[in-house]
Amino acid sequence: MMKQFFYLAATAMVVMTGCKTPFKKAGEGVEYKIISDGKGKQLKAGNFFELAVEQKYKGNNKDTVLYSSRNESNQIAQLDSSQTGPVFYKIFSQVRAGDSIIIKQAVDSLLKRNAQLPPFMKKGGNIFLNYKIINVFDTKEAADSAYAKIMTQKAKNDSIKGIDLAKKDDKTIADYLKSKNIQAVKAPKGTYVQIINPGEGDAVDTSKVLKVFYTGKGFEDGKSFDSNVDPAFGHADPIFVHLNRQSGLITGWFDGLPLLKKGGKGVLYIPSGLAYGPRGRSGSIKPDAILIFEVEVADVITEAQAKIEEEAAMKKQEADQRRMIDSMSKAQKLRDTTVRK
Repeated sequence: MMKQFFYLAATAMVVMTGCKTPFKKAGEGVEYKIISDGKGKQLKAGNFFELAVEQKYKGNNKDTVLYSSRNESNQIAQLDSSQTGPVFYKIFSQVRAGDSIIIKQAVDSLLKRNAQLPPFMKKGGNIFLNYKIINVFDTKEAADSAYAKIMTQKAKNDSIKGIDLAKKDDKTIADYLKSKNIQAVKAPKGTYVQIINPGEGDAVDTSKVLKVFYTGKGFEDGKSFDSNVDPAFGHADPIFVHLNRQSGLITGWFDGLPLLKKGGKGVLYIPSGLAYGPRGRSGSIKPDAILIFEVEVADVITEAQAKIEEEAAMKKQEADQRRMIDSMSKAQKLRDTTVRK
């Protein structure tokens, strides 16, 4: 508790000192200030250094943390004029171990350079980069040693966070199922399976391939993000799920689908750790999101059968693509002929 208090107090002192320090112009729409006691080891060209980073956007009544190394890990960098832009090289050449840097980048200056920015960043806003120089290293070996320690600590932190999140997700799903009076079976790794129709035939095992129709939905909003049932998503063929390998599909499928047989229907409630985890997916799925999949096992086949069917499906897809390209080419030739006339 004392350690936490000291950290908060030290942070408050840095903030108060930073408020009094004026910004300096560094060029290219960048302003900066350095908060230093002048005691740490000077960062020189060629040195490596460990730094903590936080990136924020402020503007239009919006204050958003874009990135924080507190949630990931500190970074190791090198002060190298050939790799660092002149503006940032100028700034970092002035700092010492223990220093803090606040860099302000005007959104207007980025827009003038046609930078690709998120829609919420508007004219008049600013991006703030807050750096804390943790340590300075003279050699690459010393920097590599520090990086190894950072990664070891990150692995421990990720493991602890993963265990805590798994417990939280499990309770969230269990409470939801109870509130909706939904009966579900918990699969070995933690996926909850609502079995609507168990299907018929032998139980599936790792020697089998399932042909599955599905619709994926967000647990929080219930919105569909992918489906081979809904024509709006543009693919209507069943997906082949090889139970002896997990490439390309989330772990929750391999955890929950074996509870169904041929013709079986169910709903998979998949904890975030068995879905897309902290990375999410392509903006459509948030980090650490619980997912719901409505699934139907259309068929259960052998690996040999799957190979034949997948090759046939690939040939059909290639033929469809060739027809589309030929059609577009003919249409283009017709337009060109019409223009010349």
